[in-house]
Amino acid sequence: MSQVLDASAIKEVRDMSLSNLLEERLSSADCPAVALPESVRIHSLENLQDGRFRFRGKMETASIQDFSRYCKDYAGEGVRSFINADNMAAVTVFNLGTLTAPGHADNIAVLKLKRTAPFQALLNINGDKNSQKDLAEWLEDWSEFLMAFTADGEVLDIKKAIGGVRKITIEASSSADHEDSDFGAKRSVMESVEAKSKEVMPAAFEFKCVPYEGLGERRFRLRYSVLTGGNAPVLVLRIVQLETAEELMATEFRELLETNFADVEVETFIGEFKA
Repeated sequence: MSQVLDASAIKEVRDMSLSNLLEERLSSADCPAVALPESVRIHSLENLQDGRFRFRGKMETASIQDFSRYCKDYAGEGVRSFINADNMAAVTVFNLGTLTAPGHADNIAVLKLKRTAPFQALLNINGDKNSQKDLAEWLEDWSEFLMAFTADGEVLDIKKAIGGVRKITIEASSSADHEDSDFGAKRSVMESVEAKSKEVMPAAFEFKCVPYEGLGERRFRLRYSVLTGGNAPVLVLRIVQLETAEELMATEFRELLETNFADVEVETFIGEFKA
């Protein structure tokens, strides 16, 4: 028991000595702090003052306009913005500092663009296999953003195009050839399946919308396919060259931010930053 008390007393003396030593060092620090005996941890006294020792925080938004306005208000030497065009996001660090005078890099603004409802709906249906009813209802829901085209490239009234989707029928036909000779016989059977509609059949669609808030309007070409392998037709809409469209949107996003920061002291970089 006495050994335990002796060990505890030694620990108390050690903690007090370390606390006194740290108090002397902390007395010259810019930010007030105190060393407490418990595990000799340093506890900031900033929360006991009327205001913060320095400004820091994280502003998050999906608006390019609000992000740019906020960054411009705090623009100055050492302020840097890092643009990740692939993720349609950007981060501005206001207290990054320099190599000789580094900052804490904990005062930032974050921009993450949000997909609009029409563009999200387009991505959701891209490449999916749909029944006639499901695709026709989707076309009706988003008809204000759609244009339909015939196989010849002529514009087709969207209501007639939807009618053509609803009234698809599958027609199957077969033919057989038989040939006899002295040394054998040959037989061939050919089957064909074709999708037809009582209305004019659309061949392709175009979807026009603003993909992300803050970007310009964009047109997406849609390839329309009818799969006839089963008892009922299966319909597919697929965005033509989606990857190319994504690259163009990323370029537009990057150029827009660079333009917004052209007249203020905010350096822009392509990439990500981690402190």
